Amino acid sequence: MRNLEKFKNKLKNNEHITIDFVGDSITHGLNYCAAEETYVAKFAAEMAKKFPEFSVYRYDGIVKDELSPLVGFEGPFLVSAGTGKGRIDIIRNGVGGNTIMRAYNRIHNFTGTLANEKEPDLTFLMFGINDALKSDESKYVTPEKFKENYKMLIDEIRVRNSGTAIVMLSSTYNGFGIKDHCEKSMELAKEENIPYIDMFKFWCDHYDENADNYGQGEWLFGNGDSCHPMPIGAELTAKHIFNEFMKLI
Repeated sequence: MRNLEKFKNKLKNNEHITIDFVGDSITHGLNYCAAEETYVAKFAAEMAKKFPEFSVYRYDGIVKDELSPLVGFEGPFLVSAGTGKGRIDIIRNGVGGNTIMRAYNRIHNFTGTLANEKEPDLTFLMFGINDALKSDESKYVTPEKFKENYKMLIDEIRVRNSGTAIVMLSSTYNGFGIKDHCEKSMELAKEENIPYIDMFKFWCDHYDENADNYGQGEWLFGNGDSCHPMPIGAELTAKHIFNEFMKLI
């Protein structure tokens, strides 16, 4: 698991750490979460609780439109003032409508130096909902093509930021039609020896066919939107990512 040991050592030594969350509108936090309610913000809060010796800051990407790169970052926003010298910067780097290829076209947003003028020590990737969207020909690709594109993206990240550790997150939920794409991302993670957190299973385990909002109840807004979480869905998503990540380090 390339570079994860380096990340763990920086954490152990109370150094300055940069964590980048890269994805689509689920990562950006649309449509029903305030900035401090997104799963990225809630993950930052979990890190602050777990590592009180670190000062934790959050940077939020500024989105112009779904076909454009981020235009900048807001922040730093103080999540928690630590008791020691360590610092953790957490960057929300999502653009609504991003497929793998759209993310590839804005790769400078999450490689090189970031909002804090540092390279990422850890990059979380969450993609799949838009690539699996059969109703939109401008986004949809087959599961096989999705895997091929995803590998190309990961290879390029490794070239541009050879020191970053990568963790892959599956899509969360948009009905069961994204299952095949999630399975392909899991295959790729195994082949590339990348830690993988199965968010789709987490959401499917919560599914109740008798619940409203596409079987997800209060986790989703519903009313025509089957993927963007309400604040409680985002918070529980963050906690699951955090808990699974803690098992890795």
